[in-house]
Amino acid sequence: MGGTETKDRPEGVLESIGIFSGLGPDDLALVFGRMKRRECPAGETLFVEGSAGDELFVVLSGSVGISLTLHDGKDLTISRVPSGGFFGEMSLIERAPRSATCRIIEDSVLLSLHARDFDLLVREKPGAAARVMQRMLAITTGRLLATSSFLSQMVQWGESARRRAVTDEATGLFNRRFLDDSLQGIFERSVIDNAPLSVAMFDLDHFGDLNKAHGMAFGDLVILEASKAFRRVFRERDILVRYGGDEFTFVLPGTGPAEALGICENVCKEIRSLTFPGREGLTVSASLGVASLPEHARSLDALTAAADRALYHAKELGRDRAALPPPPAPSLGGERGAIKKELRSLAEKNRIIGNILAALEQRDGLLLLGHRNPDEDCIASMVAFGLLAGKLNKTVYLVTGGALHEQFSYLLSICTYNSIHLSADGSDLPGPVQAVIALDTPKPSMLEDSPAIRALVGDESVLKIEIDHHLEADSTYFGDHGYNLVTGASSASELVGLLAFKMDLAAEYKARHQIDEVFSRNFVLAVLTGMIGDSRMGKYLKTRKERWYYEWFSALFDRMLSQKTHRNSANFTSKEEVFKAIASLSGDEEECFRYMHRKRSGSENLRFVILDAAESSFLYETYGNDIVSSVSKAVADTLAEESGCLGMVAYPDDPALSNFVQFRLRRAQGFQSLDLRDILSRYSFLNGGGHPGAVGFRFDRAEVPDLAAFAADIVRKIEDVVRDAQGDGAP
Repeated sequence: MGGTETKDRPEGVLESIGIFSGLGPDDLALVFGRMKRRECPAGETLFVEGSAGDELFVVLSGSVGISLTLHDGKDLTISRVPSGGFFGEMSLIERAPRSATCRIIEDSVLLSLHARDFDLLVREKPGAAARVMQRMLAITTGRLLATSSFLSQMVQWGESARRRAVTDEATGLFNRRFLDDSLQGIFERSVIDNAPLSVAMFDLDHFGDLNKAHGMAFGDLVILEASKAFRRVFRERDILVRYGGDEFTFVLPGTGPAEALGICENVCKEIRSLTFPGREGLTVSASLGVASLPEHARSLDALTAAADRALYHAKELGRDRAALPPPPAPSLGGERGAIKKELRSLAEKNRIIGNILAALEQRDGLLLLGHRNPDEDCIASMVAFGLLAGKLNKTVYLVTGGALHEQFSYLLSICTYNSIHLSADGSDLPGPVQAVIALDTPKPSMLEDSPAIRALVGDESVLKIEIDHHLEADSTYFGDHGYNLVTGASSASELVGLLAFKMDLAAEYKARHQIDEVFSRNFVLAVLTGMIGDSRMGKYLKTRKERWYYEWFSALFDRMLSQKTHRNSANFTSKEEVFKAIASLSGDEEECFRYMHRKRSGSENLRFVILDAAESSFLYETYGNDIVSSVSKAVADTLAEESGCLGMVAYPDDPALSNFVQFRLRRAQGFQSLDLRDILSRYSFLNGGGHPGAVGFRFDRAEVPDLAAFAADIVRKIEDVVRDAQGDGAP
């Protein structure tokens, strides 16, 4: 069934396929040019479970069945992909073996996209590739949610199906998939029945050293013998799960902490007694952490986190033992103190990202912290997160920890011209803090520290958020439960990039905050700086997903350099060359800032800059929309502080992008008598929004025939509101 390129017009073929929505004709043609057309008769097998996975398929007509092969050799159809659907999407990133079998249900016409062709698409047209991936992720997430009852249905299909799908091949114990899909239901049943429930986490002590000394084959033997020991100790009703490697999780229904601890102590004894022919005198041991409902937690996430803390506690006590969680430290909440683990599922990751994006909407005054003696990724991830928050007009403070290496100067310049306030130790913040965000820091003890920072961290009303890629070892959580985006990645900057992808997918979210462009130039530069620094120019990327992010941001970076007439950007051989190129771009903000600031005027309580169409066009042509937008906010901040009251910048948008005239209004830190949103409501400025200290609003160009006269009227209205506020009590 060889594929041949189709001759159909791409607009007509692809425009009705959901995964390609949002692409223009040129992008559709480019994607279509990389695809192959296949005509498949009913009954044909497209691929089988376990075969190589390196193609995405789109169904143009007909339908395709996805099935699992049961233990008895029979097939069980678990889903059907109709016309307009797609499948095999993860092969574009992971190239993992197929997890199911695909057969044609009725005569069908398919389009296929090979992973290597998608790689080329990422390099040639990163924007189009990103939009395809974003739509793919959104649809895939919905598909997963729609099939969340998969495991409970499998129980009805029979023991053979369940055993094949949810057991570990090497040990015969349940696998991670079973735990992820079933634990919530087990927990809820315990709550409904008011019955105790315990969870235990198990690690073989120094298993890595054992593998190095005796070989991986012997390590596999130890794991097999340990699994036999589990069966000798645990009861029939207990659920034994191999989570991965030498990590096991045990679920003990109807079991309180004392009984569960006793069982786990017997497991330690059984592991200690294992013998291995030819290796007389060799003793292995294990550590277990035990937590119980309701003694140690009231939610499932808190229960597993408590078991994780207990496992770490057992290791701290000397290993070769079982332990309950230690008493909680004063003022610590959520997961803080537990060993950092990989997130258990995509759904959990998406929930955490949703929580963080919601926090950005709800809270203002965001303090960004990194570790002492910060490296590229630490500084870059803080700057990138600050830029994301700035798109929602939030007040952002970044703790530098004192003097930084000169190689970070361009990142600090980005802060200066994007209204990110720099502080050495958090003692000089001009406004309140509602959230502390720790980035790229393995454990809280490594964070920048000062009396002011300790006071904020100890304040329970201040939300703690964490973004980090360090796992296991002695890493421990800082953030509140549900706000720890801690998962495997090339860098913390990559995870901030993931937040940006999710923000870009949220159309209503962007509309509420008038976010026209998430992947602005400065944001891309900051993210790429961190990824380059931690991956050493991409040499130490571990997964295909990390490689994809790296290449996507690199392609955007190359495009930016070409726009600034730099040449041979693909020939960079060192971080220093890349940093020099990035720094050469960052000077544009200062030039744009000076140009705007020279145009300032003033009234009694307001300093302002009003740019006409010719002036705005000059700035767009010279510096680009991203810089004009971000610098306008920084200029408004500066003007507000100069006046001691308010600062404003007004300018027409680039006509190639929109037909609006923008107004940016900021409040001085020392002027607290006025909520700027009152101006929007008083004069019915409907197309606007923000928070008490910063708002933006805009008008269609047709409403503004004379910008100078229109702006003068806006200034008079603002002055009236300020005088009313001062009459109620001046600052």
